[in-house]
Amino acid sequence: MQIIEAYLGEVASHLMTDIVTETEILREIEGHLLEAVADGEQVGLSPEEAARQAVARFGSPREIARQFREVYNESVSQAVLSAALPVLLTMLLRSVVLPWLHSLRGWPAGPAPLFFLALIVLALLVPALVIRRWRYGYAAWAFFSVMAILQAGSTP
Repeated sequence: MQIIEAYLGEVASHLMTDIVTETEILREIEGHLLEAVADGEQVGLSPEEAARQAVARFGSPREIARQFREVYNESVSQAVLSAALPVLLTMLLRSVVLPWLHSLRGWPAGPAPLFFLALIVLALLVPALVIRRWRYGYAAWAFFSVMAILQAGSTP
């Protein structure tokens, strides 16, 4: 099916993504096109005509690539955010918040440490609920962030 291969090559030339993402996108498009070709052949079209119609109905390769770039670029942004956010929160809490809390009278007596720990967990948990695709990687970073914060909180 040279028509489909040429179409996929044209889409690939406009994707501008990493090879893994590009392969995933092209497989998805190819699957849809092959289904459309099979449907066309069932109604009596030749394989070439069915492929030609499937490609024509699918849309402009440039437009299809643009739409997929929008979806996958958002995913890349979430991946970067999911890696950076726990580190930034940890640095902020260890460098600013914990020294300030240690300077207060009565720290770590009373319920303050538990309340503070609950705030840390909440601050690290909320993004994990929003970032769906990268939540497992984010959870690992968040765990190590909590450990680093607790370690800093236990030393004066």
